[in-house]
Amino acid sequence: MRLRIMLALALALAMVTSAHAQITVSAEAINNATVQPAGPRTGTGGKNFFNVEGNDKGRFASFGVADFSASSFGLTLPVADIRGIVLVLTEDRASFSAAGGINIWLTEDTTTSIDPGTPPPLVWDASDLPNGLGSQLMPRHYLGSGTYTPIADGTVFYYTLSLTPSAKSYLIQQLNNAGVIRVVVSPADNAVAATYAGYSHSTLAGPMLQLELVPVPEPASLTALAIGVAGILWRKRRNA
Repeated sequence: MRLRIMLALALALAMVTSAHAQITVSAEAINNATVQPAGPRTGTGGKNFFNVEGNDKGRFASFGVADFSASSFGLTLPVADIRGIVLVLTEDRASFSAAGGINIWLTEDTTTSIDPGTPPPLVWDASDLPNGLGSQLMPRHYLGSGTYTPIADGTVFYYTLSLTPSAKSYLIQQLNNAGVIRVVVSPADNAVAATYAGYSHSTLAGPMLQLELVPVPEPASLTALAIGVAGILWRKRRNA
């Protein structure tokens, strides 16, 4: 009897979860910064562009920070699981653009300002190469790496990332609590000069985050689960 109940539960749960397959959502950054030795880049260029440049670039060495709002994903149900995460960056090529690698992180520090200030809230840290992050924006979760190759304005780069269990747990929490999701992009080598469009660029899309999510079943679906179990058990008992 116990085995029959377990099988019945499994079948009913499969029926419910099949109706709640993963969904793909995306959102554009609501703010971003290019953080240089003097701090976040000032002027309109600090928001129109999103640059990641290695230490070879001197005073232009930088890492990028992009903020996303959980509400921008348009979720109507709580998130139960995350099956995929992709950072999408659109190239805005410059004369100094140079190929190289980048590292991508998820930080839990969403309170430190990424806007220019005196003293600067964030700075490029040349003691921590190639990333330039130092002890800032901690704790951080490493999501993966990618490469940048200058091609042309509007070229779209898709960086497929992975989540550790702790990073996934934190990201689900931010999504379900309408929090800020902060992504950091740092150089993976000293020669790279990756030049992307920022969130306020006039013609190109800013940083985008794509997520493959599994929503929590609606109460009606849980009711369907109970009804399904009852129905299966009734049929089994009748046919016994």
